[in-house]
Amino acid sequence: MPILERARFTCPELASVGADQGFAAERVWNGVAELGITAFVPPQRTMLAADGVPKTDAQHAAHAARQRCKTPPGIWAYTRRMADAEGGVAELKNEHGLHRARCRGTSLFHVQLLLASTALNVKRLTSRTDAASGQAAGPATARHQAEQAGADAIGVDHGATIHLSDRRAGHSPIVHATATAWTIALSMN
Repeated sequence: MPILERARFTCPELASVGADQGFAAERVWNGVAELGITAFVPPQRTMLAADGVPKTDAQHAAHAARQRCKTPPGIWAYTRRMADAEGGVAELKNEHGLHRARCRGTSLFHVQLLLASTALNVKRLTSRTDAASGQAAGPATARHQAEQAGADAIGVDHGATIHLSDRRAGHSPIVHATATAWTIALSMN
């Protein structure tokens, strides 16, 4: 449960989690419930009663978990997990070398995971159509608009680089590495 406690710290409004059958266990369902989080973790077939009537506490928990996963929020959690997480995990394994650990030890594997996640995120960012325009993501801020207006007023080509030695009559020097701005947000899983 430490990972859920870290997730709750990052996202206090965390209400539910979804995982595959590999995480199915009575202790997992109970531990998540103690944190006040709904667990959409389907049980494995062997956890359910053979005749469909649960007899033990573990079978009751598995039956309840199966019913939770069949609700609309459970179906939504499954869909989001398949769309968001599983594709990224498969790509990391198949194309970024995470099918095996390159170094021994948890900390070194963590570094390998972070580097592979960074490579995947940068690759996805560069493949976006709006990334080719060279504009920052999101709406332009008032400061950015003012800088653009000031550059337009002195006849700056937005694709050009302006150096300190570039002075025009009546204008102070402007320093711009380029008029292209990049904002990169990385999600390291």
